[in-house]
Amino acid sequence: MSTLNNYITVAVADGTSMDVYVSIPKQGSAPFPAIIVFQEAFGVTSHIRSIADRLAAQGYVAVAPELFHRTAAPGFEGSYTDFPSIMPHYSVLTTETMEADIKATYDWLQQQTTVIKNKIGSIGFCMGGKVSMIANMILPLSAAISYYGSLTQPYLF
Repeated sequence: MSTLNNYITVAVADGTSMDVYVSIPKQGSAPFPAIIVFQEAFGVTSHIRSIADRLAAQGYVAVAPELFHRTAAPGFEGSYTDFPSIMPHYSVLTTETMEADIKATYDWLQQQTTVIKNKIGSIGFCMGGKVSMIANMILPLSAAISYYGSLTQPYLF
């Protein structure tokens, strides 16, 4: 199954705008289940976009929000070999801004006729693994996956 992919811009409750990579199944009958793909600390890289595309090829609407939109230019991709250059973006993320971005992405999915409203999950990698777990705590997700993410306070189990 091939996919249709592009970027859209969503409004976030704090007054910012966030680009989101969207990959939609090209074949099959809508509506589809959806998965929010949360980025590593390096941004919505070609690797993260390829994950979204592979999920779309399997029949999911897959979206990857750019969590560094407050500090980085749209389409930011950090270098895997230069972690210090990521720190200005990574270090200013807060629980509140992550929650706002999560909710904005979820709200956009809820408005799409191509999405099954009660079949939305999340997956995240490293930093995004933490974001995926936060999403699972604040949204009525069907499933959440965290690849090598970690949680610290204020979320306690």
